[in-house]
Amino acid sequence: MSFLTFILISCGGANTEKSPTSEDLEPKIDFSVAMVLPGLINDKSWSQAGYEGLTLVEKEFGAKIAYVENSQGTEAEKYLRYFAQADFNLIIAHSGGYTSASKTVASEFPRIKFAVIEPYAGNNKNLGGIAFRYSEMGYLTGVVAALKTKTNRIAYMGGEKYTSTEEEALAFERGAKAINPKVKVLINWVGSWLDEDKAKTVALNQIASGADVLAIDADKAGNGAIKVVDQTAGVYGIGWVEDQYALAPGKILTSVIQRIPLLIFNGVTLVKQGRWEGKLYRFGMGEKVHELAPFRGLLSPAQAARVNQIQADILSGKLDVSRVN
Repeated sequence: MSFLTFILISCGGANTEKSPTSEDLEPKIDFSVAMVLPGLINDKSWSQAGYEGLTLVEKEFGAKIAYVENSQGTEAEKYLRYFAQADFNLIIAHSGGYTSASKTVASEFPRIKFAVIEPYAGNNKNLGGIAFRYSEMGYLTGVVAALKTKTNRIAYMGGEKYTSTEEEALAFERGAKAINPKVKVLINWVGSWLDEDKAKTVALNQIASGADVLAIDADKAGNGAIKVVDQTAGVYGIGWVEDQYALAPGKILTSVIQRIPLLIFNGVTLVKQGRWEGKLYRFGMGEKVHELAPFRGLLSPAQAARVNQIQADILSGKLDVSRVN
């Protein structure tokens, strides 16, 4: 079992760190939000961004917040239930891997609001999804890859096969084929968000299959793939979550910058305003929660202009990339 970090923070008060008890779990203010995280709050990736979203909620709403980090396997359901028994107003499951556990616990506590950070349709009651419009960035990165490839083979690598990553991958392929119908698109899964060696192996196999542009959405594991890109002549990468150019200067064409704290804040705002209906709530370029990092001269002016025009068409509604199959 992972070490449990449980923190209750009241406005202006000192932080306390302890394992939860029924007494500790009483949130004695008007609005309280708890979060279950799959990784550590200092992982410089998905879990840290989720925690930063939680602290943004604390700052803007004066909310009491609590979290548990590094929750693996069946632990998630247990911790979701802890927070529900404590009567938190909203409990956030910060992983697509927690969807099943969220369904179970939400059905047991119908008065509590639950959110999973994943394109989950919701139960139309108390459990809903908060998600990026993943197809927007998936499509645009496919466009970038198809414009840059010399081999007519490109690849997408996801950490695990969730609804969100499948949506990205499908949109990646559609965006690429809109530029070049003959391009071959490889889609592969690492099976982990942490294992850099596995991601390295996936990257090597994709390159061996002829791919010369790799889009990599695999969190910490993806660092292994980026190292392969950095060391392989004629191969370029596309990063994810944050601007990853510094990991392989001159080799990362762009990155999908995901403003996860803002995504979470937008979703929590619906709960605070009494507008939560247990549905899927999506946010994208229009809400400024994600964007592409600069190309830094790695695309030609004509290629960059093509990407920017397609991006503008998506924003204006002229181009609909929301299809997920």
